[in-house]
Order: sequence, then C-alpha cells, then structure tokens
Amino acid sequence: MFFIIILENQIVSPLLLKTAIDLKLPIYYDTDGRHPAIREEDKVLTNSESCLTVLEKEAPSHPFTTASKLVKNKARFRQFLSSVYPDYYFRLVSLEELLQLNKEKIPFPVVIKPNKGYSSIGVYIIETEQEWDQAVEGLYADLLLTKNTYSNTVVNGEEIIIEEWIDGDEYAVDCYVTPSGKPVVLNILKRTFINNRDTSDRIYFTSKQVINEIKEEIEDFLHMLSERMDVKNFPFHLEVRKSRKGIRAIELNPLRFAGAGTTDLSHHAFGINGAEHYFQNKEPDWEDLLSQKGTEVYGFFCAEIPLEISKHFVESIDHEGLMDKFSQVLEYRAIQASNDRTFAVIFFQTSDMDELQALLHLDLSTFIRLKQTEETAV
Repeated sequence: MFFIIILENQIVSPLLLKTAIDLKLPIYYDTDGRHPAIREEDKVLTNSESCLTVLEKEAPSHPFTTASKLVKNKARFRQFLSSVYPDYYFRLVSLEELLQLNKEKIPFPVVIKPNKGYSSIGVYIIETEQEWDQAVEGLYADLLLTKNTYSNTVVNGEEIIIEEWIDGDEYAVDCYVTPSGKPVVLNILKRTFINNRDTSDRIYFTSKQVINEIKEEIEDFLHMLSERMDVKNFPFHLEVRKSRKGIRAIELNPLRFAGAGTTDLSHHAFGINGAEHYFQNKEPDWEDLLSQKGTEVYGFFCAEIPLEISKHFVESIDHEGLMDKFSQVLEYRAIQASNDRTFAVIFFQTSDMDELQALLHLDLSTFIRLKQTEETAV
C-alpha cells in the first residue's frame, strides 16, 4: 500500500505539509507533469476538487474515481440517495432552462445552486414565488463574477439544481472509511448563520456540546453511506442538516477534508490531525477527548473579499486590524491565492457565543484597502 497526497498549491495547510514531511509521503501537484501510479489499495488525499482531474487522468477506472464522479455531481448524488429519501424533491436544469422556468410549479421553499460548486457561490434560498426572479438574477451574477477565479472543475454553472429546502441545524463532518469499511469521524463542525437566508461559509465551530449532540446520528448515517458506496480507505468531507426527518445529506466532497485547510480546527480543538489519522488508520478516542473539555468553543473564520469588490483593485489587507476582533486567536493564516477570494483563515477560541454573532456581522470591506484610481482619487 502506498500513500499519495495531491495538492492544489494556492491554499495549502502548513499542518498537512508537515504531516507529509514527517510521514515521508510523496506530494504531487495538480499542475506538475509527474504521473502518480495509483493502485486500488493505495490511500489518496487531496486538498481541493481541482485535484480530482489528476485522478481521472491517471486512474480513470479506480474506485476512488468512480465514487468521486458520483458524489461531486450533486444531481447524481441525490439520485444515489433517492432510496433513502424517496420523497425528496430536486430537479436538474440548464442555466437557460432556469431563466425560463415556470416558477408556479415549484414547491417552495427551495434552494438553487450550481450542480458543480464550491463554498456558497451561487447558492440561494428561496422561500416564496415572489423571491424567485431576484434569486435567479443573483445566481447568474455570482457565476459571472467568479468565472475568472475558479476553474470549471470547481464551479460550473452550466447545470443548476433546484431542491427542497431542508430546515434544521447544519453540520460538516470530516471522516474516512477504513480498509474494513468502517467510517471514522475525525471532526464535526456546526455552521452558524446571520439569518435564515445566509449561505456563507464564514464561521464553523465545534465543542464538546456540538460533538455530543449529533455524533451518534452521524455515525449511523455514515455506516449506511459506506455500505452503499462500497469504497475502502476513502476520506471525505460531508455536509448535512439535522431536520425533523433526521439526517439529510447536502453534499459530499471526496478525497479531501474541510477546504482551505479549515479541517485543522480539529487539531486546535482536540489534537486530531486528520491526515495523520487517515494515513495511519488511527481512530480518535472521543470519550477521552471530550472528558477533557468544558464549555469552550473552537471555531474557524473564513475571511473573503466581498463579491462586489474586484480582487484586481485590492491594494492591501489590514490583517492586524482583523485579528484584533477576536478574543483569542489560536492561529492566523494570511492567504494570497490567485484562484480564491479567501484572504485569511483564523482559528479561534471563545467562551462567549455572542462573539460568534459579532464576527458574523463584521464588514470585511473595512479591512480592505483598494488601489488608488482616477475615480477613487477624486
């Protein structure tokens, strides 16, 4: 068995690089010319959807390739889960069909989103028929604004999903399936929102309470999922909602954990190194880990350039000013990526849930200095 890491080199976790060095793991990049030989029994970990093109090219018939194609296509993934959710409404339409759709036949509330997507780009919650036109225009504008930032393998607006809106708390889970088919939970994060229309990825958090309130249900769901997918040594990032009908999957991101290195929150909170656990078949002792915790909350904050600001006009970022908004910073990662609007990922700890709400409402444009042009200089 060989271990392989395939990286998109714009936003790379320092912890992941250190783990690769410590374990002497080979690293391939999605843009280099080398050809990794991937066998069926090997372990593969990536940090971005863009790395899946390497897998498709080098190992088109590999079980990882087949599984990744299934789950990254949101419509196919929902069809796959249709036996679990027989009453679940969703439709796949082209962007042109979306613009011409008869909204009177849609069972609101619904969500619209690109069939291939990243973060919350183009994701809109629509509660009533009267909100439809504005949301569709917003999705179309998002796709235009991000066209030159993300590749088609990451965000593709040619196909759009319309699906039933699932009410309830949202969670993100990092896990892997062992060689024997057992799912291992490495991380459970809870997502927090400004309001019921918010779809941003700004803050996720974890704590003893978060783990305890959903871990058993997540594990039951993962056992069902791993049996149906029938893949081994498979790492993935799962997003779910806990609704009145139980756990409902939103999406599954294959061969990676939480994006932009945010999976490292489990390292800060519980000492769990997801990549190390995956490659070495380690399982967290959650009972022991949680017994050492109190009421403290650990979170990550993704700071992104607002969509209305062009990245080309950004002169500098006031990182120190943003850092001062947190009561306890565990790690501040300033980021410069040509293909992403994220300019910092901040890992933090707090004992005050009101701090999360204050951070959610931060106007990030106040920390962005724009280049002087003839118009701004007047």
